[in-house]
Amino acid sequence: MDDYQAQIERLKNLMTSAATDLAIDEQNESEYKQLRQSLLRQDKFKKLAPRFITTCGTLKEFKRDMQTVSQQYAGRRTHIANAFYALINSLYGTETMADAIADIVQQVDFGQLNLLPQDIQDKGREMSDVYLYLYCIENSLRIFIGEIMKKETVTVPTKVQETINKMKQSEQESKYLPVRGESDLFYCDFIQLGKIIIANWNIFGKYFPNKNEHWLNVMIDELYKIRCLVAHNSFVGEHERQSLKVYYKNITLQLKL
Repeated sequence: MDDYQAQIERLKNLMTSAATDLAIDEQNESEYKQLRQSLLRQDKFKKLAPRFITTCGTLKEFKRDMQTVSQQYAGRRTHIANAFYALINSLYGTETMADAIADIVQQVDFGQLNLLPQDIQDKGREMSDVYLYLYCIENSLRIFIGEIMKKETVTVPTKVQETINKMKQSEQESKYLPVRGESDLFYCDFIQLGKIIIANWNIFGKYFPNKNEHWLNVMIDELYKIRCLVAHNSFVGEHERQSLKVYYKNITLQLKL
């Protein structure tokens, strides 16, 4: 990741933290001011930068602005992610796995769904896109953790191990279900995978933006919410779908997968 990309990622993470649970201090304000001034000197940044970056000179001012957008942290995170979407999307080349996923969705035969109302068919196509992204992100995290486990001693938190054991027991009782995989990581969803990483932050921290644990927590939380919507066959809106694509590109680039 070059300096320009790193600055944008750090700015987004800093502003997301400031809008939610960060106790803003002089150091945060100084970093924000330096990042903002450095990036606003570049035309390619100014063309796609969220409007609130140009209008808010301090983090405290930005936080007040976000409080008018939503009283809930989740609403502020979504607003920020959507505002940064075009800018972050511009950091990556056009030939990515995201494009491959889009091609797969286009090739799926939905002919058997013709009996359903058109709006249900359309939403089904959009949801198949969401599932593919979630599937790829979740398995990317599993691969990443698995590779680190080959080189480092990673401790699995007790509650995560209990969840894994329960899933294995359930699998044994339901013989008609396929075995998930050879690794215990296949019995973990986003929440458990995130807990493994956080519990071993001394090992995993160096692989994430500025060793920022908050960035990971925000990402895992948002991904899990989308995963729950998919699990309950609920429709995932446009804002969430855009955030999902950004997270996919971020995680695959950051972890060099």
